[in-house]
Amino acid sequence: MGGNPLTRRRARCAALAALLLAGAAPAVAWAAADVTVLQVFVHEGGSYLEDTKVFFEAFERAHPEIKIEIVPGPAGSSPEEKLSIMVAAGLPPDLARLWNTKQAAKAGLLQEITPYFERLPPEDQNDLWPPIREALSVDGKLYALPLGTAVGTYFFNPRLFAERGVGYPDDAWAWEVEGVQELRKLTVDRDGDGRPDVWAMVRAGGQGYHVYSFIYSAGGGPLFNEAGTQFLGNNAATVEALQFLYDLAHVHNVMPATGSSYTDFINESAASMLWGSFMVGYFDPFPDLAWDIAQIPTFRGNRATSLWPETPYGIPQGAKHPDEAWQVLKFIYSREGQTLAMEMGWGIPPARASVAQTAFVRAFPQTNIDALIKMLQSPLNQPTPQQAPSQATSLLVRAFQDVIAGVKAPRQAIEEVDAAIQAILAESAGR
Repeated sequence: MGGNPLTRRRARCAALAALLLAGAAPAVAWAAADVTVLQVFVHEGGSYLEDTKVFFEAFERAHPEIKIEIVPGPAGSSPEEKLSIMVAAGLPPDLARLWNTKQAAKAGLLQEITPYFERLPPEDQNDLWPPIREALSVDGKLYALPLGTAVGTYFFNPRLFAERGVGYPDDAWAWEVEGVQELRKLTVDRDGDGRPDVWAMVRAGGQGYHVYSFIYSAGGGPLFNEAGTQFLGNNAATVEALQFLYDLAHVHNVMPATGSSYTDFINESAASMLWGSFMVGYFDPFPDLAWDIAQIPTFRGNRATSLWPETPYGIPQGAKHPDEAWQVLKFIYSREGQTLAMEMGWGIPPARASVAQTAFVRAFPQTNIDALIKMLQSPLNQPTPQQAPSQATSLLVRAFQDVIAGVKAPRQAIEEVDAAIQAILAESAGR
């Protein structure tokens, strides 16, 4: 269980890229005048930037008529901030790595790519996970394509479960039953000081993504309207979900109320966690860590999770070479590109269902990837609410944290944040 092939695969990424694309393009000696240079804005550095270069070198092998010039962005700000300056100055790149496609599109920073995308065969268009396409669209218009998908995932430590005599989570688990009765057996005070040394679960939260799962399952979503101009989360289902999370921390002793992170799972001071699927790559340096995946337990009889695009790219307004930039996006979305992104640790899982159900499953033969695929197919899944301003979603996440910490009651927290969020939305709409 928990076999992670990403470390050894990254070591051969360049070779893999060459093998994937061997024979994909004819051996043509292009004159300098025949080569189009595309500027690709990438808002990361370090090993991420080096991996990005490897990925785009694979594209160049398939398209020797196009050369990629990486434009690294500064740290400390979102890529959209830097992109807005570049577009306003009349110096946009040809392609840009994004954090929040919806906000970038609403700000007029991106070109619509729907006409390009609709030239693909119908089976390719329909291969994109529906919530991911929604997250990359505004008013039904598509603006970006991602290297992969991130999905709220339930990880567990088989060794810690076995030590406490707790059966591995399966599709029949419900938060209200096994999520209480079984998980609380995993919280252990080993040294007798009155404080748990091992928790059953990392505190649910993160950037709110893993609280959303409970709310969506209870029928409390979506939390904002499609335009991001109205907060819809002040409802009984949201309050009920937050009350249950409070109880997990303060009544059932399943998770800490504060101060918890994915590192607790990695150092085995937590037996399970709800976190993004990208964590598979984070496990690389910990070969002795025992981990596997299960479907998120049901809540109020339903099962849902949140999804978001992993490393989306879009074509900025004013890009000098939009047609050539589409060729890059087309490669990113191709089965070869999605497989390569998966091999490099980005597409965990891939954004295309066909790649997720084949190459992704084969890549992790000792892990219950089938559980993750099932989660991706839940009809109650929703993308994270990127249609709303970040100030609004940040306030909402803080309200979630206040409830779990016991600072505020669920109803109080939601009513207070409702008023604050509506004020932010009204101000944003008036700009």
